[in-house]
Amino acid sequence: MHVGTQQFNTSDEDLEYLARHGVFNKNENFIAFHREYGWDVEELVAKKEKCARFGINMEMVALPMAQFNVNGEAVPNFMMGNYEEGDKEIDLVINMVRQAAEAGIPAIKYYLCALENQRTESTPPGRGGSIYSTWDLEKADADTPRYDRPVTAEENWRRITYFLERVIPVATECKIRMACHPCDPWLPPGYRGVDRVMGGFDGFKHFIEICPSPYHGVNLCLGCMAESVEDPLNEVPEIIRYLGSRDKIFLCHFRNIVGKRNKFQEVWPDEGVMNMHRNMQALKEVGYQHMCVPDHAPGHKDPHSMRQAWAYEFGYIQAMIQAVMDENGARA
Repeated sequence: MHVGTQQFNTSDEDLEYLARHGVFNKNENFIAFHREYGWDVEELVAKKEKCARFGINMEMVALPMAQFNVNGEAVPNFMMGNYEEGDKEIDLVINMVRQAAEAGIPAIKYYLCALENQRTESTPPGRGGSIYSTWDLEKADADTPRYDRPVTAEENWRRITYFLERVIPVATECKIRMACHPCDPWLPPGYRGVDRVMGGFDGFKHFIEICPSPYHGVNLCLGCMAESVEDPLNEVPEIIRYLGSRDKIFLCHFRNIVGKRNKFQEVWPDEGVMNMHRNMQALKEVGYQHMCVPDHAPGHKDPHSMRQAWAYEFGYIQAMIQAVMDENGARA
């Protein structure tokens, strides 16, 4: 396993920054999306080759899920139950899977959510004036329906299965690992009229059994898993072991929180409720071989605050990987 990123583009400045901080693997989010056919293979190849000139492997690309809907909705039509337009979106996804394969990129990340991510006001400030992404269910608008009709768990799984049954066989044929991110955060059933089924471990357990394939797996966000349980310290390592022992983790978001289900803040990795060393040990134990990325980082008021934050988190992840590799080597 190795540290990675999904936050930087392929400019000389960004690639030098990544190489300088020992980050030699990346997911690429910044690719032009063409509604007629998806990606431009030549652009994918050019970005991959440019990364390689800086010693960086572009090992994953992200589907632009929020851009598929022709009506401007952030949720694709196939996740809204509109299959007349949804089938066109799925055809685009299938073409983009083939384009990634043609460009020599082995993995794609995506998500399948009928309801957008939810957050509340980011208060209070954290250490050194840090700004923490926050969720407090008691302060949220839980009553305004998202859709005209409720979306039951059964209907939600029907839409997810419809997508997977069409996409995963193509990904398997093309040998492209499909890494699905959870819906953030976990929400109680019926929140805004939607039964969110992919907000935590129970959803992932069911998800990986649909369309079984070695190329069908998850983008395991440790923060999302912590946000979905009552005892993050002890439950999250077991989630890692369950999914990792089945070779279903294709990308790991390595972040921490203060709090638990329904009330939390995203904090610096060393100050949260999880023991991140134990989480990294669990990843090592199951033989995880892909990227550990910071995913999110707290903000603050200093100039270039995000570059400071990412540098801190890259170093933290690097140190954790080295620590568990040394421990296992010593025992061997």
